[in-house]
Amino acid sequence: MKRNHIFKKALALMMAVVMLALAGCRGGGESSESSGGAQKPGESQQAEKAEKPVVTVCMDLDVGSEGQSSQLLRDLVREYDPEFKDSYKLEIEAVPGIGGERESTLDRIRVEVMAGKGPDLFLCRSPRAANPHLMPPREREVGLFQYPKALMKRHMFLPLDGYIENAKYMEWDKLYPQIMAAGKNDEGQLILPIGWSMNFVRFDAQSYTPAGELPMTFDEMLKSQDPGIITAVCFSGLAESLGPVADYENDVPAFTKEELTAHLDALIESDSRRTPELEESLGDYAPVTFNRMNASNFTQYDPDSVLLPHCNRDGGATAYITTFGAVNINSEAPEGAFEILELLLSKEAQQDSELLSWNAGTPVHMELLKSKEKINAPFNRGNMYVKSWGLTDYNYDQLQSLIKQINAVDFVTPVHHELSELYSPYDSSPYTQAETKEEREKLVEETYRNIEMMLAEA
Repeated sequence: MKRNHIFKKALALMMAVVMLALAGCRGGGESSESSGGAQKPGESQQAEKAEKPVVTVCMDLDVGSEGQSSQLLRDLVREYDPEFKDSYKLEIEAVPGIGGERESTLDRIRVEVMAGKGPDLFLCRSPRAANPHLMPPREREVGLFQYPKALMKRHMFLPLDGYIENAKYMEWDKLYPQIMAAGKNDEGQLILPIGWSMNFVRFDAQSYTPAGELPMTFDEMLKSQDPGIITAVCFSGLAESLGPVADYENDVPAFTKEELTAHLDALIESDSRRTPELEESLGDYAPVTFNRMNASNFTQYDPDSVLLPHCNRDGGATAYITTFGAVNINSEAPEGAFEILELLLSKEAQQDSELLSWNAGTPVHMELLKSKEKINAPFNRGNMYVKSWGLTDYNYDQLQSLIKQINAVDFVTPVHHELSELYSPYDSSPYTQAETKEEREKLVEETYRNIEMMLAEA
């Protein structure tokens, strides 16, 4: 960045020398009229003052069409920061949601960023992992940055700690620290999570009371005789029960091939403990993927609930970043870029913005979702249209207790895709592709090798 700055200063100096030389060639007696008309006093200063710095935003959010997402961001800035237009000019490029045009746009932006250019601000979605239980499985989703945590150590993003200290709109101490820490490394806060999600199982508190204390490790859940814990294990995904799946300091998997095999076998064996008698003893329960678009699974209309996470092998719960923002380290308007980013983290925007009412994940602001702090996230509940929702005070407290159990927060990457796609053919289900131990070992070997190659290139 410093080298670019020096180059620009040198280029400007050379241009000034050339202009002076050209002026000397014309002769000192040439009037102002001969060069295109008289210039009024102060006119140059006024023109210079009117030239506003441009803040360019790359939007890769799952928000309708490209034009719709761009307009929603402009509306948000106009509503929550009306003075922004007095200081900056806003330019937005919304990445197409699907198709070849999306791929070519993502490739172009990545090349620009690697060349030290690109937009000032990135607003990104973290793609969902393929669901192994869908037939056929969902195609892989690819985001602008496939390995955000790997890019953090490659100096792609601007450290934001100084900007956070002087933030005008967001309240840093009221954002979930466990979630925000996903965007931090030794350089400081490089990525700001905007929304997050996690999986858990909701039980009716009148029908079920946990016998053991949480959090516990994945292995402890496997040994538990508690029917709710047995059920929670059966709904666990491979990646989330592993916890962190990559060691980005060394660009290698965070587990060995043998650990992966043992973990898969344990998940599959756990299914055999889920009997009809166990199901009946639990009463009403439901697996929940907690974000805005799944509001109808867990809202102020539900009874008092007990929430059990899908614990990982390190003894806690795994959460995922669904949307996030970062400022380009080569930004020429970092203050303006951060001003837009912090708007998205303000309580008002997190609660009411139409832009975030789409599938942007659960709010990162800790006060939201209380019974008196509902969020704008419309959904249909039977024949009733619900514009906003929150939780009962009891369920909000249950959620806070669950959040305290989070010990791993990650971005969905191609590694998660590999793990998700491994589970179904490895499992002894009607769709299995691996009927023998040797075939399963071959599947693990291939998947592990792919993950090693992916992380080496991340």
